[in-house]
Amino acid sequence: MILDMRTIVFSTVLTDLVCLLVIVLLWRQSRKLFTDITLLALDFALQTLALILIILRGSIPDWASMVLSNALVLVGVLLGYMWLLRFVGQKSVQIHNYIYLTLAVSVQYYFTFVQPDLAARGINTSVGLLFLCFQCAWLLLYKVPAPIRPLTRGVGITFVLYCLLSIIRIAEFFTSAHMKTDFFQTSTFDALVMLVYQILFIVATYSLVLMINKRLHMDISIQEEKFSKAFRSSPYAFILTRLSDGKILEVNDSFINITGYQYADLKGNTSINLHLWDKEEDREFVVDELSRSGKVLNREFQFRKKSGEKLTGLYTAEMITINDEPCILSSINDITARKQAEEAQSAGERQIRQLIEQIPDGFFTLRPDGQFIMANSRLCDMLGYTREEIQRINILDTYPPELREAGKQRLAALRTGDALYFERPMLRKDGSVFLIEASAAVSADGSLQSIIKDITKRKQEEEKVSSLNIELETRVAERTHELRNSQMALLNLVDDLNQSAEKIDSINQSLKATNKELIAFSYSVSHDLRAPLRSIDGFSHILLEDYEDKLDDEGKIYLERIRRATQHMGQLIDDMLNLSRVTQFEFHLDDVDLSVMVRNIADVNQQRSPLANLVVDIQEDIIVRADQRLINIAMTNLLDNAFKFTGKTKHPRIAFGAAIRDGERVYFIRDNGVGFDMAYANKLFGAFQRLHRTEEFPGTGIGLATVKRVIDRHGGKIWAEAEPGKGATFYFTLPERNS
Repeated sequence: MILDMRTIVFSTVLTDLVCLLVIVLLWRQSRKLFTDITLLALDFALQTLALILIILRGSIPDWASMVLSNALVLVGVLLGYMWLLRFVGQKSVQIHNYIYLTLAVSVQYYFTFVQPDLAARGINTSVGLLFLCFQCAWLLLYKVPAPIRPLTRGVGITFVLYCLLSIIRIAEFFTSAHMKTDFFQTSTFDALVMLVYQILFIVATYSLVLMINKRLHMDISIQEEKFSKAFRSSPYAFILTRLSDGKILEVNDSFINITGYQYADLKGNTSINLHLWDKEEDREFVVDELSRSGKVLNREFQFRKKSGEKLTGLYTAEMITINDEPCILSSINDITARKQAEEAQSAGERQIRQLIEQIPDGFFTLRPDGQFIMANSRLCDMLGYTREEIQRINILDTYPPELREAGKQRLAALRTGDALYFERPMLRKDGSVFLIEASAAVSADGSLQSIIKDITKRKQEEEKVSSLNIELETRVAERTHELRNSQMALLNLVDDLNQSAEKIDSINQSLKATNKELIAFSYSVSHDLRAPLRSIDGFSHILLEDYEDKLDDEGKIYLERIRRATQHMGQLIDDMLNLSRVTQFEFHLDDVDLSVMVRNIADVNQQRSPLANLVVDIQEDIIVRADQRLINIAMTNLLDNAFKFTGKTKHPRIAFGAAIRDGERVYFIRDNGVGFDMAYANKLFGAFQRLHRTEEFPGTGIGLATVKRVIDRHGGKIWAEAEPGKGATFYFTLPERNS
């Protein structure tokens, strides 16, 4: 024999150890990218261990060198096949391989201990290799997706050669006589087969390494392409600079758009020379932070555009290495417009806060559960709490214990969106009680807002007036009785009446002064509140128009909600002023054609917010004696209501006319709209009183209160009749004209 089998096996062991070392190095390099590459390393380790067991034949038990070694070879190939499946993204049930492996080990055991046969053991190993290598070849050459076949073709061909070698070995078994029983004394053919296996093992190692490296390069190329697209198309400004001197290596289109530079101005220049940083110390801080931690996240800095204009950006940066040189990959999110809007809004809310602090009454906001959010200093003084303490209590804590259940019901009513106006006792921190007059409503953001006025002194004065009236009546009775007997008694009575009149006049003068102060405050609030409201609404409108493409849907919704809230508050201010002015206008009675006035108002409403299929029925030549300006305000509010509450009716109908009821001339405006429940009719004419939710029918709840004041000032009366879903009729009276 020319070739020594023991030498060949020994050299194969050395070769396998070298190949195993290569695979281990590949495993260390790629285990984070290919999580199952451990299976490949185990494949090589088991096959190397199998050869070591074979070369130790005669020095170790036969079950180890003959049975275990064969099992390790087949298990190793199976592990390699399982790794290849994961590498190419395929799934396959391995139960048939497990069954075959068990059968092959059993056959090996049989021809080792039951009927020893070296040739049979060899053919058993060859059949096992053919069975497993064919699956590997079929997978890599036919089953893998077409895009990665160029990667797997080399390894697949290697497994085809393994299959051919196994077929040759099987054919030789059936065509030649086999008499030898010592593995190391086998024929030249067996030695050549062992050499070819050794060569194929080397080729397989090389092919596998090449396949994995090509896959890595392909993945890197894909990632680079994704990064390049993301870098170029990102809405954020990206810039890649060198750490050492700030040299600009790359920028994206967004960076060019927000800074005003051209690409030629930036490439090769430095951020220092271009003065991109508004403050050089900011850049130094970023460099220090990156050197220490490797990244900077969402820090706010100011930068300079080419024009010299400043922009505010959220800056994020991370240290990366390019060609062994540290670089900075930075992104800038331009928040200049947002900061300007926030500053404008903050200034407007500060003004509102100052105005709230100047209100002589208590003002506070609550969460829906009644917990205090904020309170002005006047409320804190009323209740005896500090600002910190009041934010830790609930509005129910200010109700006397016997009224807290009623307080819960009132809070529940507010959550439905109904505005409330009421009087109640209020409990101070020290346990004392005082009387308040309160109005409360739900704001656009869902919080509850309320203004309260301490009316304890007013109630006491009213009680004094009442007591004086009772006393006056008593004295009148006494003096009348005495008048029969004495003229002096009459003089005393007159004197008492004069004193009472002086007291009443003093109270009236006090009320007039208070009223003047309220009027002045209303005008001041109107002027001071309108300016920040216009700023908020204007900037919100600018953001929606000029920065629409930079806002997501949620941001647009928030801005629309801000605009609706400011416009609603502006309307509320106007309505409150109109309500207060009703009692201040000079009063001039003239003959007024209400039919003409109603027709003009209806025409304006139909032009402004047209109703389909609307029928307006106006009785002609209804002339009343009234103040034209005030009665116009009343009729406008009544017609506005009729149009609003018939807006969802398919065939809206509105009528105006006059009739005689109970011997009295009454005027009416009737509609066939949504109507209301008469159980709540007593709430109609109070300020901020609403019978429908704001989401269904917008409004401030002040219109009908204004109408009532106008009618009251004319000496008339107003009431309503309605039924849900069948419309409403508002009746009012006015003094009769002189014939």
